[in-house]
Formats: sequence, C-alpha cells, structure tokens
Amino acid sequence: MPSLPEVQAVFGGALRNDAAPGHTPALWALFTEPEALAERRLAAYRRNVIGNWRSALASSYPVLAQLLGAQRFRQLADQYIAGYPSRSGDLNDYGGELAAWLEASSLSSERPYLPDMARLEWALLVAYGAVDAAVFDLAALAEIPSALQPNLRLHIWAGAAFIESPWPLVDIWQAHQLTEDERDSALAAIDALSHSAPCRALVVRSEGRVSALALTASEAAFLRALQSGQTLAEAITAALSEDPAFNPGATLQAFIVQRTLTGFSMNETDHRL
Repeated sequence: MPSLPEVQAVFGGALRNDAAPGHTPALWALFTEPEALAERRLAAYRRNVIGNWRSALASSYPVLAQLLGAQRFRQLADQYIAGYPSRSGDLNDYGGELAAWLEASSLSSERPYLPDMARLEWALLVAYGAVDAAVFDLAALAEIPSALQPNLRLHIWAGAAFIESPWPLVDIWQAHQLTEDERDSALAAIDALSHSAPCRALVVRSEGRVSALALTASEAAFLRALQSGQTLAEAITAALSEDPAFNPGATLQAFIVQRTLTGFSMNETDHRL
C-alpha cells in the first residue's frame, strides 16, 4: 500500500497535468470506480483546481495579465502551474516564484522588464496584507535634543519594499491604474525597453491602498542607507553624495506621511520608540 506522501505526489501530479506520466497504475489504484469514470471525475476536479490557480495568478499580477493579454497570460499561468504547485491553502500565497520563473523563460528575452514587473506586483500584494504600520511619533522625535538626532536610526515599515530596475516599472504600473483609453495613451508614451532612466520603486500602503512610487537617486540612497541600519546622519550623507540639493526635511516628511517610516531608536540596543 503506498504511503501518504506517495499518494499525494501521484494525485498532485495528476491535478497539475492531464497528460502522462501522471496517468499511471498508481493513480488509478486510488479510485474504486472504473478508470473511465474516475478520469471524468478527476478531470472535473482538475479544471476547478487549475482554474483557481489561474485566477489567483491573474489577481496577483493584473498588470502582467494586461501586458500579455488574456490568452498569452493563461498560457504562462498553465506553464507556471505545471512546475510550481501551490504549497498553501491560501491562494493569496500562490505565485511568489513567478519572477524567478519568468527570468528563465523565453518571455524575458522578448520583454526583459517582465520579471521585475512581477517582483513589483508581488511586493504590492505583500504590502497589502502586511500588518498596519505604526504611526510615527513626531512628539517623541521633537523631544530628542537636536545634537542627538543625527545618531537616530529610523525604522522602516516591514511591509514596504524597495525595488531597483533598469526598466520604467513605476511608469508602466501607474499607466495600468488608469482607464483603458488613458492607459493606452500613457503606455504609448513609455519606452519600456529604455535604460535611460533607471527605476527606483518604493512600495507602500496608506489608508488601505497600496502604491508604487518613483524615488529620485538621492531619496533611494537615503532609504537604502536606513534599510541597512545606518544612522540618520549617515543616510543624509549617502543622499547628498547623489544630489547636493537633497532636502532631508522634505524627504523625512514624505516618508512619514506615506507610512514608510514608523519610528526611531537612539542606537541598535535602545528600546524602540
């Protein structure tokens, strides 16, 4: 008698693919009905399961679905499903490996920005489901003596993501948030294959809405330094090296309003405020 893992492997393979080698004597041994009847029942269940996975991918990657079109995205989804079955009972968790899968596919040579767009869309999904960001305590910050403020370490919301890409991801993503006519017009003005303007995308959530925002080189350097645990002074120095006109006050205010920054501490061992 096969073990439970063996039964699961055979049945799971048959659900992902209706062609051999899934159809083996080991599979039909799981059923008491005649093989023809078992196949019809299995096919109905397979259509339902794969349909759910397709829908989950389309929901998680709406921009990719629009860029590729319904038929081509379905083909992509079916190829991905064949190699990456769901490992969670929550369909919101399905599709996290799509960016890596796209890098190895022929689509990446035709449209090299697709893997990074998949990373951006997955980051948006993760941000949507993340725990709410704490409200930055400006009153507590005001109580810190100005001489000590350069040594502060600012905390970034756990749901925020910073994605750098040679492709205009934010422009493409923002165009797809418009109405159909406006979207087509906006996309026509974007050179998706241009390396002239590197993209620095910040994924945040504010008032229940997730967004992809474009950062300047200095803002990106500032945020990157904070993410690595550097002090406020060190982050400002990194930003100024990119742009001597960098405005720390305006950038801090924007990040606090966006809920990118959630608090601060005096050093790595102090209690977080």
